Amino acid sequence: MGVVFSRLLQTVKLKRDAFVWMDFNDRATGDAAILVVLTQILMTLGFGTSFVRLLNPFMLIQVLLGALFFWVVYSGGVYLVGRYLFDASGQYAIYLRITGFAYPTLLLSVFVVLFVPNALLALILGGAWFVVIVANGLTYTVDLSIKMAAVAAVGGYVLIVIVQVIFGSIWRF
Repeated sequence: MGVVFSRLLQTVKLKRDAFVWMDFNDRATGDAAILVVLTQILMTLGFGTSFVRLLNPFMLIQVLLGALFFWVVYSGGVYLVGRYLFDASGQYAIYLRITGFAYPTLLLSVFVVLFVPNALLALILGGAWFVVIVANGLTYTVDLSIKMAAVAAVGGYVLIVIVQVIFGSIWRF
């Protein structure tokens, strides 16, 4: 796990080496999944869910599936925008890896919500660094300009919001 956390720190610092490592290391997809799961558990606890409640198997499964759903759909949205709108190179796996290693930055939203009472604004501010990391990762791995990579990263975010609204509407029905 030492290599993973070292690469995570490089990712947060926007170091090119981390993204190149992700591009050539197939194992990085599993490492990214672990980071997504651990981050989601920490975020759930940070937003006020008790540890005892989180140990409830149904709650834990719901939290973990929600995180993995976000990860896969967001990565797919970025992939679709990058690949088909901007004709970027790269396979879906690299998009998963970049998104997974950027995911821990969403922990910022736990701290932002303490200072910003508006939940939507807290989500945007907390997710800004996440989008910046994804955009920078795309510039290094799939040969997109920073502007196109930023549009792809934001496009993935818009897609995940739309999908979550649709599924939220279905569950309420």
